[in-house]
Amino acid sequence: MVSEKIVIKGKHVYFEVGLDREGGAEVYWPFPVLLLFDDHVLVGECWSVDGGKLQGTYTDPVMVIGGLLHGLEQILYAEHEEWGCSHPREIAREKGFDVSDDSPFYCAIMAMQSYVFFEGLGDVVRVHYYNGLLEGTDCPEYKGKHKGSIEVPLVEFGEDVLKVVGEYLERHYKRVEEVRREVYGYDGIDGCKLLIKQYLKDLEDWRVLREKLGASKRL
Repeated sequence: MVSEKIVIKGKHVYFEVGLDREGGAEVYWPFPVLLLFDDHVLVGECWSVDGGKLQGTYTDPVMVIGGLLHGLEQILYAEHEEWGCSHPREIAREKGFDVSDDSPFYCAIMAMQSYVFFEGLGDVVRVHYYNGLLEGTDCPEYKGKHKGSIEVPLVEFGEDVLKVVGEYLERHYKRVEEVRREVYGYDGIDGCKLLIKQYLKDLEDWRVLREKLGASKRL
């Protein structure tokens, strides 16, 4: 039973982790996670047998947080490259998305059958998502909403990702790993520490970029 939840909200991103103590999930997909972007369900599912309400998909929250951070990094640091899962643009096109041949592009697998593609297009970011578990839903309000593309200004995307990632790593990850260790006998502390180092570097680089963007708008 999920008796405790961690919820982090940005302007566009909603991130929720349920701390399931029953230990009935797959050991490496231990907690139900819900990830929304402007109300689009990137990670999550809905089934009438479970009450017909949107709920988290069992996955690893560190993988989801890492996917968001790496998506931002690819857009900030890479030029005309693709990264993440094997042949990201090819997979995105197979899922039905129209993507550029020469944009910074990152593919994140955030849960079972959950693909999220981050594409940098100048001063905007396009987020393409395919949620295979939502494709088969029997909840009428979510039928046909398993895939889509969302466009957001780069500045808002960066601010939101760093807010959600930062709040999780600064305030919540130790609690999640405590429950993981208690229920499953292992934790992801080492992975979180690596993400913290990446986050702090990205945060500093983002501040420099924001100053440059602000200066260019004043010219």
